[in-house]
Amino acid sequence: MKVEFLLDVLKPHQPDSYFVAQQLMQIEGVKRVRVKVDELDQKTASLHIHIEGIDLSLEKIVDHLAGINCALHSVDEVICEEGD
Repeated sequence: MKVEFLLDVLKPHQPDSYFVAQQLMQIEGVKRVRVKVDELDQKTASLHIHIEGIDLSLEKIVDHLAGINCALHSVDEVICEEGD
C-alpha cells in the first residue's frame, strides 16, 4: 500500500534539514522525502515533512526522528492508496 504522511516536527538547528531528509530516506519503503522549514527561533526549527513510500510505519519514522534528536509534534495528514 502506498502511504504518505505530512508531519510537523521540531528539531534543534543541528542537524540541518538536508541531514534529516537523508536519514529518513534510509527507512525501509521510503521513496520520497520533502522537508520544508516552517519557523525558526533561536534554538529550534519547526519542519513540515512530507514522506512517501510503500507500507510505511509511523512508529519507525518517529523512532528514526528521535534518533536524530527531532520530536514529532503532530501528524497533519495521512494518505493511504492501494496499488494497482
